[in-house]
Amino acid sequence: MKALNRQRKHQSATLLIDITGEVRSGLGLLAQLLGTPAGELASHREELLGLEGRAMDLHFNLMTHIRSVFLTPLPRQDIFAISQQLNRTMEHVVAAGDLILRRKSLELPKEAAEMLESLTRQAELTGEAMGRLDDFDHLEIYWVQVQRLSKQANRRHRDWVTSTDSAFQPNIAQQQAQLADQILAAAHSLRQVAAICGSIIVRES
Repeated sequence: MKALNRQRKHQSATLLIDITGEVRSGLGLLAQLLGTPAGELASHREELLGLEGRAMDLHFNLMTHIRSVFLTPLPRQDIFAISQQLNRTMEHVVAAGDLILRRKSLELPKEAAEMLESLTRQAELTGEAMGRLDDFDHLEIYWVQVQRLSKQANRRHRDWVTSTDSAFQPNIAQQQAQLADQILAAAHSLRQVAAICGSIIVRES
């Protein structure tokens, strides 16, 4: 019975890891879209939408699981909040990808790749943290690292949106800003995951 309870307890963490894995897959696809010729972009639409659907399915599975078990690695409300923020991250990633697919002629500055690189690193750290939710020392290091990366993303976002200030067509600057905003929103959602972990450390220590 104890072994079964431990297995069920770890299943919550496994589902969070799986959701984070879908976010990382979404970021990988987004990076791929940045380098895909305009004529080939449309072929990735179904793949993009499928990622969001799988992440949501995992979220629902997690909610069902934590309602049916006695032991969880964290309080249920914290597990729900983390899963919700991971899905919100995916929503912004998919939105960014959809904007790229819809605006095939949009030329993106180097800051776009730099922001995406920073966001991808946040997702990697988050995946590692989801597998070590009972290691408060690791969670504290994770929280610090994500705060730094989030500040970096804020700076890159400002660089990106101001790089189009000299654009001859105002709509180009607006389109760039809309895409940059979605990627920044994804970074902020992952920062919120780290903030939830930080609050757990303070509350449970």
